[in-house]
Amino acid sequence: MRILQLPLNIASQTSVTVRALRQIGVEARGIIISTHVIQSADGLEIFSMETSSRLARGVLAARRSAPILDAIRWADVVHYHFDASALPRGLDLRWVRLLNKPGVAEFWGSDIRIPEVEAADNPYYARLGAAYEYHSMESATKSRSVQTKFAGAGLDCLISCNSLRPYLQPDLFPTVYFARQRVWLPEFDSHPPDPACTRPVIVHSPSAPNAKGTPAVLAAIDSLRGRFDFDFRLIQGMPRRQALAMVRDADIFLDQFVLGGYGMAALEAMALGKPTLCYVKPSMAAQYPADLPIVNATQESLTDVIAGLLADGVRRREIGLSSRAYVEKYHDAIKIAGELKDIYEDLLRRHGKHKTP
Repeated sequence: MRILQLPLNIASQTSVTVRALRQIGVEARGIIISTHVIQSADGLEIFSMETSSRLARGVLAARRSAPILDAIRWADVVHYHFDASALPRGLDLRWVRLLNKPGVAEFWGSDIRIPEVEAADNPYYARLGAAYEYHSMESATKSRSVQTKFAGAGLDCLISCNSLRPYLQPDLFPTVYFARQRVWLPEFDSHPPDPACTRPVIVHSPSAPNAKGTPAVLAAIDSLRGRFDFDFRLIQGMPRRQALAMVRDADIFLDQFVLGGYGMAALEAMALGKPTLCYVKPSMAAQYPADLPIVNATQESLTDVIAGLLADGVRRREIGLSSRAYVEKYHDAIKIAGELKDIYEDLLRRHGKHKTP
């Protein structure tokens, strides 16, 4: 079975997925058109289209069209990530359609989020308005357009979190596959907090400060100074290895306090054995596994919740150990690669192209 992953590496998930599929014996390739220092691009082919010149972009696209189109022909199944096509004017998706390639479009959040739907269920999202970094990227019209684009190429839909289900268009995607976010565990040695630590380290890593609730985090930290002895470190724009090293040395990780569910930053901190705070909205809390160890905090309760952990080193360690166990149980990339393999085989069967791996 030959799997091609395209064209973006959201939260390193394309890289992780390709490596995990290879680990279980699936022939997998990943081609991406951009990269960033906060991502791991291990195992991927990078065909960057980034240039300031329109003419240069045209030349790059012309040079890279043939290998990308050849890769699509090579694949038994194509797996797209996020809302982008790999080539200008959606040439790659038209090629997918022409070849009748089975595949999935995996959506990740702002690519299909519908503001009115999220705001009705989440007061923190509703109050941000134009201050939200992805404000201009999200709309009901855009969500419908993105989904139409991939459905029109004959692709099915894959999501990694049930928080995305309310945005999906059932007339476009009557079949929705599910496979949780993937963590490449060999990259993460567990370092649960030392319960005897007298000066805990708190870390917050906001890729988008308003979307992560960073103002509420900073206000909570300021209110705790003088009451507790601790260090606070803000991670922004650092290379991935350096950022993960800072999280590994932390005692408490603060994720996000707006969007109402956990993402990859939280999972990576949990894989390192860190007690992780996050806002999980009520509609999502019931959908996660019952043994979820994330410490749920609203923007209003954040100060008190952090204070409780600063005061209790034993609890910090216990939550850290439970956090690592949770990731191993539900988000191990190798286990989920097996689930993805089953999904790909189902796609092949439905297209009358079933192959033995």
